[in-house]
Amino acid sequence: MRKAIGFLKQRKPDVIVAEFNFQSDFRDRTSSLESLLAVVQRLPSTRVIVFYEREFTPQFDKLRARLPVHAAIAFPVEAGALQEILQQQAADAGN
Repeated sequence: MRKAIGFLKQRKPDVIVAEFNFQSDFRDRTSSLESLLAVVQRLPSTRVIVFYEREFTPQFDKLRARLPVHAAIAFPVEAGALQEILQQQAADAGN
């Protein structure tokens, strides 16, 4: 995660694809993804697509309520669903 955050300090990607891994042993957060999403808030044109396990939907929904996520796809990820989201992002960026 540190490398990803360092990368974002140097570049501003259009899209980031990440995975939500719920970690119950964290006291003040649910996932290391929170750190990345906090940094991405400062990059208004960067969209985040998150993959997550359905069993952790309640925890992911709490995270989503606090930090912006452009799109989310539950595992198993279907290539067509991801492609559709990416095409929509490209179309939005072109406008």
